[in-house]
Amino acid sequence: MSRDSLVIEGIERRFEQGARALNVLQGASLTLAAGEVVALVGPSGSGKSSLLHIVGLLEKPDGGSVSLGGEVIDTDDEAARTALRLQHIGFVYQAHNLLPEFTAQENVALPARLGGRARASAMQDAMASLERLGLGDRATHLPSQLSGGEQQRVAIARALANKPSLVLADEPTGSLDGAAGEKVADLLFAEARQQGAAILLATHDVELAARADRIVRLQDGKIIQT
Repeated sequence: MSRDSLVIEGIERRFEQGARALNVLQGASLTLAAGEVVALVGPSGSGKSSLLHIVGLLEKPDGGSVSLGGEVIDTDDEAARTALRLQHIGFVYQAHNLLPEFTAQENVALPARLGGRARASAMQDAMASLERLGLGDRATHLPSQLSGGEQQRVAIARALANKPSLVLADEPTGSLDGAAGEKVADLLFAEARQQGAAILLATHDVELAARADRIVRLQDGKIIQT
């Protein structure tokens, strides 16, 4: 798959609430260039997380399409969706979602291992990523032995382990204080840009959004360019 732009075209998403349908997304469309950071803003309940789940192939839209590198990726084949997600999409959430029984290095190596890489090769690359993020001396620590900022840096390294074309970040600094959050954002942007990955960032943080290349707003189920 080529490392071109993400294209979200006419995404529709509806949820049933009793006898009525709640139209969360109504024709949401957006294009991201490779290496571009786009901040997605909007009030709680506006559909930001739903859109990220659809783009990340965790949910199916009720209409529209998602393309990456010129290829439509929202297939109905679950095995294909899982493979595409693993190979081409990285995720960073407010909750780091690290496996508690795995060391930092093992957590970072996990996507490569799931993709079929040999353990030694995956662990070597994981160590290199941790060193770039200033965590080389924390590689053998369990998540419970790391600070919140360190855990989120491990999550960033894991999200980028398979060199994805796209990183989806949902409030990635929401649980961190100002200094830790700023450091995590710096590292996320630098690492993704170094790999040429686009970032779609959902956030309520005005200062974080201002650091993106572009800000777009979800309003009435549609994406408004600002």
